[in-house]
Amino acid sequence: MTLFFNQMLGCLIIAACIGGVVGWLLRHVSADKNAQQLADVTAMMHLKEQMLEKARQQLRGETTSKLPRGESGLTASQALSHSNVEDLTSQEHYRRSEHHSNNIDRLHVRLQESEEAGGWIEWLDVQLTERDEKHRIALHEVELQLAERDRRIRELERLHQQLSEQSEENEALSTDKAA
Repeated sequence: MTLFFNQMLGCLIIAACIGGVVGWLLRHVSADKNAQQLADVTAMMHLKEQMLEKARQQLRGETTSKLPRGESGLTASQALSHSNVEDLTSQEHYRRSEHHSNNIDRLHVRLQESEEAGGWIEWLDVQLTERDEKHRIALHEVELQLAERDRRIRELERLHQQLSEQSEENEALSTDKAA
């Protein structure tokens, strides 16, 4: 019974350690990595937007200075199509950032679930520790009772030995008197 209890305690302690390590890894590795990726994508998106804006301004400046006034309508249509391309690019960046945001949300949910599981593991660990302590106390009491019983048995054996010796002496005396 004690061996089984100790094995069960060992398994629960190992499970608690594994849960703690997995929770730590989920919290620090996955979330940090995805958060960093999101920050990188966002920074890259802002940088590209700035570069596109500069290129668009340069293109507008060059086309208006090179083209005669009659072709300015053509420049406006080119600017409009360029604006549409920018909108598509921005939408793609938005979709990507939305996808990364969804991944981070899923990771946060998993992190919360692992933290809840960690809470349960800690509660079970406390319960197991309390039971283990009660078991140790009960075992100690049983050992004390066994030690007391052994002491009484030795005392009774000693008394039995003395009574046997007295009985033999009494028989020897009664045989001597009869003789």
